[in-house]
Amino acid sequence: MDTKTLLSQLDIKAGDPFSPEAIQEEIRKFYRLGYFNQIEVQSDPFEGGIALVFVFEEKPILTAISFEGNEAIRSESMSEKLSLKLFAFVDQVQINQEVEKIVQLYEKEAYYQVEVIPVLDRVSEGKATLTFIIREGKKAYIRHIQFSGASAFKEGELAKAIATKEYFWLTSWFTESGRYQKDQLEEDRDRLRDFYLDNGYLQVQIQKPQVTLSENKKTFDITFPVVEGDRFSIAEVSYSGNQLFDHAKLATVTKSRVGAFFSKKQVQEDIRQITDLYGEQGRLFANVSPQVSPHSEEGGNKINLTYEISEGTPYRVREINIRGNDKTRDKVIRREMRQNEQEQINTVLLRRSYQRIHNLNFFENIDIVPKRVSDEEVDLNVSVTEKSTGSFIAGAGYSSVDRLVGQMEINNGNLFGRGHLLRARAELGERRTTYSLTFREPYLLDSTFSGTVDLFNQVRTFNAFNDLRANQYQEKRVGGSLIVGKSFGEYLHANLSHTRENLLLFDVGANAPTLIQDQARLGETQTHAMGFSITRDTRDFIFDPKQGARNAFSLEYAGTFLGGDNDYYKVTLDSGRFFPSILTHVVSLHGHVGFADGIEGKTLPVGERFFVGGIHSVRGFRFGRAGPITESGVVKGGNKALFMNAEYLIPLVPEAGLKAVFFYDYGGAFDDGQSIRRGDLREGAGAGIRWISPLGPLRFEWGRNIHPQPGESDREFEFSIGTLF
Repeated sequence: MDTKTLLSQLDIKAGDPFSPEAIQEEIRKFYRLGYFNQIEVQSDPFEGGIALVFVFEEKPILTAISFEGNEAIRSESMSEKLSLKLFAFVDQVQINQEVEKIVQLYEKEAYYQVEVIPVLDRVSEGKATLTFIIREGKKAYIRHIQFSGASAFKEGELAKAIATKEYFWLTSWFTESGRYQKDQLEEDRDRLRDFYLDNGYLQVQIQKPQVTLSENKKTFDITFPVVEGDRFSIAEVSYSGNQLFDHAKLATVTKSRVGAFFSKKQVQEDIRQITDLYGEQGRLFANVSPQVSPHSEEGGNKINLTYEISEGTPYRVREINIRGNDKTRDKVIRREMRQNEQEQINTVLLRRSYQRIHNLNFFENIDIVPKRVSDEEVDLNVSVTEKSTGSFIAGAGYSSVDRLVGQMEINNGNLFGRGHLLRARAELGERRTTYSLTFREPYLLDSTFSGTVDLFNQVRTFNAFNDLRANQYQEKRVGGSLIVGKSFGEYLHANLSHTRENLLLFDVGANAPTLIQDQARLGETQTHAMGFSITRDTRDFIFDPKQGARNAFSLEYAGTFLGGDNDYYKVTLDSGRFFPSILTHVVSLHGHVGFADGIEGKTLPVGERFFVGGIHSVRGFRFGRAGPITESGVVKGGNKALFMNAEYLIPLVPEAGLKAVFFYDYGGAFDDGQSIRRGDLREGAGAGIRWISPLGPLRFEWGRNIHPQPGESDREFEFSIGTLF
């Protein structure tokens, strides 16, 4: 600051009477400028009066900020939280405030032993650098959580209701559970309150948690004080304000029942069901308000539950506006919308529209927001955030079935923004060499038909013991398929296909089954097959479903009258269903049955037989070993198959797509002349880890053969890494 600028700020002028109060006001004014650490005023005799001399100590200008000793938190993350900026004045008060921010940042990460030492180094006149020297210490974890005053539920039940967890040495290092997070405790008070409200305790009070940090600042003890109050049951359920639907109709969609304990969660679900019912009739802004009042009957803790309904008026859709699709064409999104313009709005159709757009897997975020434009109309604003749909993958994978596989793939699921799929893929491995090219048009000529062209060239090695040195034979398939599909209604889809391929078995071992040796003697044969399949798919998100079902029936028929050498038919029925469980857990049930046989005395080609056993059918068994095996131990596959899978999936890190799975498998394959008998079905059970990674799904599963037969292993570890399935 130059002298002239400072003099221009003074209200005191030469010749004014001396006034200590006026001088103090000038000092305060200069301090408010924010440029000075210290200001003094000296007075000296001068020509019959006094001369005032203002002495300033300027704050230094900050030219650099750095951090030393930080490992848990990146320097960039801390810099973003600081208010201090380069080339601004700095003082000790500001520095102390920044130290407190850094300490709070570390405490959020459970570092309560952290020390932050600021060092201000004046490098030249008026300039300084600031270094924060950090001693992080160790993380503090939660040693014990208790609930004082709680008697209606066990502590373990209450502990499951909150997000804060006690430290457990085996898993906390991975899941980061057991950390103390101050902000999370207030949310846990709400979670505990909701838990009690879901179980009828309407008067519950959850007081502020008591947090005790140990003297060494390494562990926390947390106590949640609880005042439970009485438990209430429902004496009467009624509705008011309803004209469009009578009480009987509303009672069919609500599940709160007389005699049951009050449940906030169930009431919220009832509200959703009622608003959905009105939403199907265009009453987009229908409102449902639950009212709880004491029951007049003396004795007992009972309440009356009334749903007060404001029905609103019906709305229709004026326009559908699509935004954010920089690459994807409007029609690709618009054709997935089940709500049309100029139609009465329907919330069920809106929800289904969201599911269909989500299943495209083209967008990171999708929002469908109705905006009222008049008393009778709304606009639907569909906002999307594009994500990359094209990829180039070059790398390696490994699976317990196919062993080491090198792969290269070019894939675009939204080619030119038109929704077309184009995939070119090559896999070179110990057991399989595959080249394939696929193109799919989901809406052929903008109709409800789809079209797919698939070309392939595959060589695969089969044997009994997953040993490349023994009992092996190889199968080569070269050909292609043309598939035409058609949608019927919302969830039903059918495909009609024609496949033409050349089939050759070679390098057949001496111990190979007779049917394999017989087919090898035929040399290269041709298969011309017609296929038909029909699928009903109601899954919410096909790439990671949490609810819904998929049921599929397929029939393949190959005959010499089509121009090929092989005559056979193959029928399969596949069914899977997903059920949401507690928290965000999912239960999955799956069943598969298949039958195939040759026609007019012809032999069923080996590659069309069913190989049950392995990571994709019955786990706990090596590939194909839950089916027919020759006396020498060679897997031969069956012409009949039946297997079922039950899975329980638990998200571990939802943001990363990481989850644990527990499974039970039951099934087998059966040879020609054998019937499917319950006593011959094999059982496997186990657990595993799944990760939907950026490179594709990864599976690591440990299966146990529940009833191993002589010569069989009682357990198998199976894994698949890379985009191999």
